[in-house]
Amino acid sequence: MNPQSLCSNKPATWWRALVPFCLLASGMGLAPNFGSAEETTVDRVAIVTPASRTNQGWDQQGVDNLVEVGETLDIEVEVVEDAGYDDITPILNDLASDGTDLIVCHASGYQTVCPEFAQESGIPVVVIENPGAVMDDLIADIETQAQEASFLAGVVAGLETRSGRVAVVVSGEPPTWNYMTVGFAEGLHSVNPEATLIYQVIGEAAYDDAPNAKRVTESAIAAGADVVFGMGDGASFGMIQAINEHNQDLEPEEQVWFIDVIGDKSGSDAGQHLLTSVLFDYRGAYTELIQQLREGSFGEIHTMNLENDGVRLLPFAAFADPDTVETVDAVRVQIVDGDIVVSAIGDADGLRERLDELFPH
Repeated sequence: MNPQSLCSNKPATWWRALVPFCLLASGMGLAPNFGSAEETTVDRVAIVTPASRTNQGWDQQGVDNLVEVGETLDIEVEVVEDAGYDDITPILNDLASDGTDLIVCHASGYQTVCPEFAQESGIPVVVIENPGAVMDDLIADIETQAQEASFLAGVVAGLETRSGRVAVVVSGEPPTWNYMTVGFAEGLHSVNPEATLIYQVIGEAAYDDAPNAKRVTESAIAAGADVVFGMGDGASFGMIQAINEHNQDLEPEEQVWFIDVIGDKSGSDAGQHLLTSVLFDYRGAYTELIQQLREGSFGEIHTMNLENDGVRLLPFAAFADPDTVETVDAVRVQIVDGDIVVSAIGDADGLRERLDELFPH
C-alpha cells in the first residue's frame, strides 16, 4: 500500500483517523502529497442559503443554478435553505458527515464561519466576496461584482426617467449591493448627470424585511422617483407592492418602474412594471469550480462579469424605448472592450463618497 495515496484526498473523518499514520509516514520521508495530479472524485455538492430557495432572488438563483449544474454533471446536490445568519457550523458539520465533497456558502454573511470550517475539517468550500480567504485546494471565492451590469441598469434608468428622479433602495450595505449601487450611479450619471439620485437603506441586513421595504419605497416615490432600482432578496416584494399600489389607475406615463436584481421576477407581481433586472447566472462559476476541484486546481477567485455572462441584464420590458435598448447594447460593448471602466467599490464609506461625488446634495 502506498502511504501517500492513503493520506491524500480523504474527507475530514478519514484525515482525523489517519493523523498518527500520516505523521509517521512523513517522518519516514513519505510525506502526504496533497498536490497529487490524480483527479478528485466529486459526487456530492451542497449549498447553504440564508433564506428560502423560492424567493426569486439571491437564494433561488444560487440554488437553481447549482441544481442545473448538478444535473448536467451527474452530481448529487443537497440544498440547505433558511439557514439564517447565525452560526451555521452545525449545518456544515452535518454536511461533512454526509460525505459532501464541496459546500457552497451562498451568503456574504458566511465569510468567516465557512473558511474556518474548511480549515478545520478539510472539506472544500466556496465563499462569496471574500478573496482574502482563498486557499489552495480548500477555499474558492466567487466575486459577484455586478457593477458592470448595474452600470447598464443606470443607463436604462437615466434614459427612461421622466421626472429626473431615480431611487436606489437597498436592504443593507453588503459588498455586493455596494458594488451595484456605485455601478448604477455611474451609469445614471453618464447619460443624465442632472438627475437626482435618492439612496435609501431599509436597515442592517434587512434582506427579507418586506414591510419596511414597502415603507421606504413609498417614501422614495413620494420624493418623486419614477424609477426604483431595488436590491432586497425577500424585501424586494415590499418594494414591488409599493410600486403596484402606487401605479393603480395611473396612466403609463405616470407610473413608477422597477429594476430588480439577481433573479427573474417577470412572471411575478412585478412583471407589468418590471423594466429589467441585473441577472446573476452562477452556472459558469459552479461548473468551473467543480472542474477545478476534480483536477486539483481548486482555490481561486472566479469573477462574474459581462464578458463571461455571469451578470447581464434581463431582456427589457415591451414599454422600454427602442433607443434605450440600442444605447445599452453599445455601452455593453464599450465596457467589455475596456473603453468604459466601472468603479469597484465594496465598502459603505467608499460608496457614500462616490455618490456624493456624482450627485452632490
